[in-house]
Amino acid sequence: MLSRSQSWGEKERKGIDIIYQCGSHLLTLINDILEIAKIEARRLELAPHTVHLPALLQGVAEIVSLRAEQKGIDFVYLPDAGLPQGVEVDEKRLRQVLLNLLGNAVKFTDQGKVSFRVERLDQETAMEPRHLTEASTARLRFHISDTGIGMSPEALEKIFQPFEQVSNQKRNAEGTGLGLAISQTIAQLMGSRIQVQSQLGEGSTFFCDVALPIAAEWQQATNNATGDQLVGYQGERKAILIADDKWENRSVIVSLLEPLGFTVIEAEDGQDGLTKSMQMKPDLIITDIMMPIMDGYQFLQQIRQSEMLKPLPVIVSSASVSSMDQQQSLDAGGNDFLTKPVEADDLFQMLRKHLQLTWIYQSTASGDAPMPSPSLEPQHSLTATIPLVMPPAADLKQLLQLAQQGRLKKLTEVAKGLEYQNPQYTPLTTQLLELSKGFQVAKLEALLQQWLDDVTCPTRG
Repeated sequence: MLSRSQSWGEKERKGIDIIYQCGSHLLTLINDILEIAKIEARRLELAPHTVHLPALLQGVAEIVSLRAEQKGIDFVYLPDAGLPQGVEVDEKRLRQVLLNLLGNAVKFTDQGKVSFRVERLDQETAMEPRHLTEASTARLRFHISDTGIGMSPEALEKIFQPFEQVSNQKRNAEGTGLGLAISQTIAQLMGSRIQVQSQLGEGSTFFCDVALPIAAEWQQATNNATGDQLVGYQGERKAILIADDKWENRSVIVSLLEPLGFTVIEAEDGQDGLTKSMQMKPDLIITDIMMPIMDGYQFLQQIRQSEMLKPLPVIVSSASVSSMDQQQSLDAGGNDFLTKPVEADDLFQMLRKHLQLTWIYQSTASGDAPMPSPSLEPQHSLTATIPLVMPPAADLKQLLQLAQQGRLKKLTEVAKGLEYQNPQYTPLTTQLLELSKGFQVAKLEALLQQWLDDVTCPTRG
């Protein structure tokens, strides 16, 4: 909620991001323990939905690049130019696997670099006209390599076992020893398997091949991935009733929805919710499960037995990690299940689906929106207003070589150094830094090659 405010400065926004990341880390540690319990009970399931793949991968890359920068090592992200825009995948699970593998790579690398490469293995098929049909799939390889401490053959045999940690005690204190076991199980549910190659003292390489269905119509489901700010919706004002005995839980949803133009009705339990639903006739209901007087299941039963309330969409929201509880909620009459802690994007997507909403977005021209953008173009057309002063060809060659190697951290340092030497390079370095921040390696290479050609062959064209 804080990150959605437009009144924060850059320093405050970074502080909010740190708070969010720390909270997410603590939640991840708790969830790791719960995940192992679900795996042992054979209740871990996938929930695939339409995802904008470039935005997902870039978001992962941005998180890992920050960790790598804190350790003083290079992070290289190399996405294949042929990656599909939209795919059907359990976004949370795929991100969980990638962050675990990349997080481990950074954790066990003290010098050198960590590389994250995503390849499409079926390039020939992707060029055929049928590649955008819903039935088509994309075979992707996620490849993570590092120059870290590596592992012995004996250690390799144990790394996917729960609670196994094969490094020294200092590094082991940073985790639970569950990440790889969970990641391997998720990969297997996706029809794949994480494979590893490693040599002690020289580094490790993990890779995983996954076939994902291509989603041709991903745009509407992932509008918020563009980095624009969600500010409202088209049409008449909608009323939403929230039934939850904890005021803190209600306040989170109220704070998310009221600024968008929703009328929010609060109820402290199922009975209170039933009474207010009869009186105010909301357009949608969000209910907790565990409540006094009348719990969520009883509330749902009363709704589905009422001729007036029966057509209303109901979203069940709970912190329960049991897929059985989630299925029971749907069987009892719920239309969807929203896990706690509530993720704003999940909530908005469900509201769009069940209320047939068309969201209204406001462009975030500042370029520092909290959500990643699938395409980070330079925010200003600097070349149209300010003539570019070119550095010597040798400097451009160095920048081009760094871009080709994917060493964006080093490229950023060199570009800033050029700007410090000569402020006239500022328009040029600004474009480089914006593309580098967005991991737009191919565009960086093309732009630098163009500039280098202009310097070495000024009469060309």
